[in-house]
Amino acid sequence: MLKSQPNHQLYATLDELLAFQFQVKRHKINHQQKLISAKAGFHQSVKKGRGMVFSEVREYQPGDEIRHIDWKVSARTQKTHTKVFTEELEKPIICITAQTPALFFGSQVRFKCVQALNVSAILAWLSIQNGDRFGGLVFTGQQRFFAAPKAHHKPLMSYFHRAIEIQKSSLKGIKPGEESIGEGWEAQIGFVRTQLKSGNRVFLVGDFLSVSDAFYTQLSSLKKHNQCTLIHVFDPIEKNLPVVSTGDSLSFSDGVNKVSLNVSAKEQQFYEQSYQLAWEALKDNCYKIHVPLVEIDSTQDPLKQLMLQKVVL
Repeated sequence: MLKSQPNHQLYATLDELLAFQFQVKRHKINHQQKLISAKAGFHQSVKKGRGMVFSEVREYQPGDEIRHIDWKVSARTQKTHTKVFTEELEKPIICITAQTPALFFGSQVRFKCVQALNVSAILAWLSIQNGDRFGGLVFTGQQRFFAAPKAHHKPLMSYFHRAIEIQKSSLKGIKPGEESIGEGWEAQIGFVRTQLKSGNRVFLVGDFLSVSDAFYTQLSSLKKHNQCTLIHVFDPIEKNLPVVSTGDSLSFSDGVNKVSLNVSAKEQQFYEQSYQLAWEALKDNCYKIHVPLVEIDSTQDPLKQLMLQKVVL
């Protein structure tokens, strides 16, 4: 349901996804532990170890830490040598972005599927800007595209192109002879787990109000070796139906067919309560497995929404 205005978007555009590169110049992705603390109220965990990786052994220089002296090399060379460590900064960013039919909905400005790709693009540019590798998976249920993590602009262009193509083909259905890859989030998480090594930061972007118990099982498995965040994209009308005058009705359209509904005050209350119950259940399940959950309004500026939810600083 989109009101007829020229700026309303049924599909994402490459120009818009590319434009985010310049909008994120002064921003960065928030640290996972800070996001967990902000969204779920958990205490930050104490990291064990120095969070550093070994780089090389070189001759000792004034100011080097004595505890890093390599006594074996020093004894063999008869000169004092020290181990040099570098901070382990690189953590690939992965976005698993849904483009399923449930996301092809919007009451104004844009469809939820467009906002989901906007969020993915913002995280991609922030990753590249920070020197991290970015990879992603876009899926519809009938097809998926996975891009392995890369730290360059060229692979990112290919990712955007394929994501837009998949989005535009999402509602065409399965062609004769094709098999569904499985629409469920659990199927996509299971696939990603086979493609990644441990130590990634994974963002799941889509609509999570109807996920199955198997989803949380797969998410828990993914979280064992990766940092995970859920970004739920919603349209305001999903939370609260607009108030209509007595005798008026709500109209919905898929671009071809139009349906008008007369909604009573009691039905409107039930509708809003149903959404709230589903949202609370999602929050509770994410809290149990210590996965931060944020919500993004599809009608608002995506970068400002990510900043409001503390995903981006």
